[in-house]
Amino acid sequence: MALFNRTLDIIAALLFAAALVLVNLQIVCRFVLSVSVPWTEEVSRLVFIWLAFLGASIGVREGSLIVIDTLPEIVGRRWQTVMAPLIRLVSLAIILFMFAASIPLVQSVWPTTLATVDWISNGWAYLAFTASFAIMVLYSAAPLVSDAKRLFGGAR
Repeated sequence: MALFNRTLDIIAALLFAAALVLVNLQIVCRFVLSVSVPWTEEVSRLVFIWLAFLGASIGVREGSLIVIDTLPEIVGRRWQTVMAPLIRLVSLAIILFMFAASIPLVQSVWPTTLATVDWISNGWAYLAFTASFAIMVLYSAAPLVSDAKRLFGGAR
């Protein structure tokens, strides 16, 4: 899992670097060279979409996504040990639903292409959803396995 995490971090860093290069290329071409390079906008948008969704996956891994923690604060530590696995299960169910729903979306858009780069499918943008949700499933299931070991392993 450490190799997978490291690879995901490297991909996110490379996507960030690609976005930076593409946007700067667009700025230099447009304002310094007075040349329009329309494909940079679409490709950079595609890169930003992938970066955002892979970043969301990393946020699930790190536990750094925005949460509403009012109820856990109110119920106290004892109930939190019971509620945490339930909340993880509900989150996993929602992520699985989003993963399943994203597959037909990718399939329906795949035949269309970007306007300025006709060899890149629009489906690549939507595939970021599917890939991100698949990674989120992995990162959401791992704590559930730990919860199950803790809850049921101690009963033996």
